[in-house]
Amino acid sequence: MENKTGKYLKYAIGEIILVVIGILIALSINNWNNQRIERKLESSILQEIISNLDFDLEHIEEQIRWDERHGKHNQIIYEHLRDKTPITDSLKYSYAYLYGYGNFLPMTVVFENLKSEGVNIIKNEDLRREISKLYNYYYSKATTQLKETIVYAQERHYNEISEHLIIEKPYTSAKPIDLIALQNDIQFQESLKFYAFTRRYSQGIFNKTKNNILRVKKAIEDELNVRTK
Repeated sequence: MENKTGKYLKYAIGEIILVVIGILIALSINNWNNQRIERKLESSILQEIISNLDFDLEHIEEQIRWDERHGKHNQIIYEHLRDKTPITDSLKYSYAYLYGYGNFLPMTVVFENLKSEGVNIIKNEDLRREISKLYNYYYSKATTQLKETIVYAQERHYNEISEHLIIEKPYTSAKPIDLIALQNDIQFQESLKFYAFTRRYSQGIFNKTKNNILRVKKAIEDELNVRTK
């Protein structure tokens, strides 16, 4: 009886150990599978963020060109009025480009989705911090600065142009209602100078934002490259 009992206990203990080992293996496989799914989701989100950043970069490049163009034409017309030179077709083209509205509307869809999933899904703490800083600080700062400074200048400038110019063809040809009056209108000329300045200021904001985007994009690409090795 003692021998049978001992054998039974050994058998039972062996069965328990096998069950425990099986459970541990199953848990390990389940954890590995969950981690694999999370890593795949993380990589997918990072790739989508890169796609959004590329869109923002393209938009910023367009805005920088826009600022350069409009700032240049405002400066040209300012010098033309200051020096009291005659109207030419080239100047009519510049008159047509005195005003235009520009702004920065970043693509934030993926970042909003990331927040709903939980930003901790990005395991690299430094990268997670840089992405959050870009969207929550740098983007917010850029859009706020543009609204506070540029929108005021645009409204003021638009009123001046509407009052003093005839638009013969949008973005092609325009001319003063009274050229001599504009040549002696200091307020209008100061408006041209101020608007040219705001366009340079806007370019500075866009260039800083562009550099921040490029830095974060490279950090994301480096993280994804590490995983493929």
